[in-house]
Amino acid sequence: MTMATAAIGIALMVLTGCGSDSEGSDGGGGEVTSPTTSTPTPPITTEAPSVDPEADGAAALRGDWEIPSEDYVLHLIEDGTFVQDYQGIEDFRTGKWSVDGTKISLVGDDGDTDEGTISGDTLVFQLGTATRVK
Repeated sequence: MTMATAAIGIALMVLTGCGSDSEGSDGGGGEVTSPTTSTPTPPITTEAPSVDPEADGAAALRGDWEIPSEDYVLHLIEDGTFVQDYQGIEDFRTGKWSVDGTKISLVGDDGDTDEGTISGDTLVFQLGTATRVK
């Protein structure tokens, strides 16, 4: 037996003797646990706008709008809520909408906001240009 093999064998015996059994006095039960860290998720504090039915431009926008190329329909409801249907999924997203001049904001219940521009008889969003459903 070489000196290196003997040294490794002795080291293994010493390390084996350092283990703990489940009946130890530390109350650990011999269980191995891994440390965990947790980052708290901040609450969503986005205040959804409410729509004044009498606000300039709001009443004129109520109704259904579509972007046919994206299979998208936007329903702007009189009470200030909206519903989006997307690629065959009805009620894909809901939330509240507001108008400020030529800007329309859709604040979803998911906390995301889509902003668009009112341009004549269309609503221009990043997804595309919506026209009124006929």
